[in-house]
Amino acid sequence: MKMLKNKYLKNFCVSKIYLLSFTTLVLTLSFALTTVSANDMSVSAGYGFAFLNPERKIYRLRDTKGLYDFYHVSLAKEHPIYNQISIVAEPFIVYQARPDDGLDFGFTISGKYYMTKNFYVHVGVGIAYTTYGFKEQGTHLPFILQGGIGYRWKRFFIEDRFKHYSNGGISRPNTSINSNIILIGVCI
Repeated sequence: MKMLKNKYLKNFCVSKIYLLSFTTLVLTLSFALTTVSANDMSVSAGYGFAFLNPERKIYRLRDTKGLYDFYHVSLAKEHPIYNQISIVAEPFIVYQARPDDGLDFGFTISGKYYMTKNFYVHVGVGIAYTTYGFKEQGTHLPFILQGGIGYRWKRFFIEDRFKHYSNGGISRPNTSINSNIILIGVCI
């Protein structure tokens, strides 16, 4: 009976992931396909590395051997909703350089608040698919929590972003993967 219960619980959790993934994808695509005006689309590229993990060493994860770093590229659409507040839809691709080659594909939805004309903060959630099997995660579909600060000057911006990967407790192990990303970008 316990095995049957665990099977149904696991299937329920997996179906919740698929539903969340599909809903987020549909919202992101519908948001991105709305009318584009000047300066609401941007392209960014950056470098990221392991940061603030339980190992307490920069570039290191707890269970995965070797250093962890990657290159991040994204296309974002920003939609103002009220004064200094915007919603940002951002599909991304990541090339993982170490400990082994790998790719991450995903998308995030964030809220962005402009503290001044140029400085901003943002907080967001998302989901990704990673081709690399992290020992810290029991799945290839981690959820994302992220936050960052940035500075925008005319069409250009620089941003420092903290990204947290977690499988949301749907499988074991569930040791988080935290990273810091430095991004530069241009609004198109």
